[in-house]
Amino acid sequence: MSRIARAAVSIMVLGGALIPCIASAQKAGDMTAGVMAGVNYSKVSQDPESGDVSFDYKAGFVGGVFLGVQVNDWFSIEPQALFSQKGSKVKGKGSNSSLEGSVRINYIEIPVLGKFWIPVSDPGVKPFVFAGPAVEFKVSCTAEGAVLAVTGSEDCDKTGNEIKLKSTDFGVTGGVGVQFRAGGQDVRVDARYTHGLTDINDSSASGDTREVKNRAFAVTVGLGWPLSR
Repeated sequence: MSRIARAAVSIMVLGGALIPCIASAQKAGDMTAGVMAGVNYSKVSQDPESGDVSFDYKAGFVGGVFLGVQVNDWFSIEPQALFSQKGSKVKGKGSNSSLEGSVRINYIEIPVLGKFWIPVSDPGVKPFVFAGPAVEFKVSCTAEGAVLAVTGSEDCDKTGNEIKLKSTDFGVTGGVGVQFRAGGQDVRVDARYTHGLTDINDSSASGDTREVKNRAFAVTVGLGWPLSR
């Protein structure tokens, strides 16, 4: 099954799991659909630390759609489908100090978030905190610069076992945000951290046994529209 097909199946399964929540909606506005976009600041961690290279944060785009299902006044469930650019800057150390470049990993990311709305005196301002699991499906990976055996720009899959990454990553996401009205529109801003749990290094056959995991901070802005039954 292709990466895109796996992502599509996951979205369909997620939609089926949410049917009971959607069916329980009892008034207009219980569901909100919207779009969101922002910036990822991501890197990969390695364990044990390599003496040859170090990784640092790299900026990338994150954006997509969401569906908020209000369960009660203080809690909602929100699945999201995002295009998420992750990866890392790469810098050589010691005898490899001349090596410098980056790895860009593009994912379809599907977080399912539980959101807790914090009551405040101003009804037009709605702060919230959120957390939940996330699954990511690798769409592409590109190495750029002078990274390991790569000079220039190269698809990671064409570097042999030098940069070989697994196609699926599981992680957890958490963050804080606020929703408010602006120009008659629901606007939301959030900051989040996603902690990858999967060792995405798939180069063990070449003797590279390091654990490599995704780490990402993101800031997003979104617009939401209430849905009627």
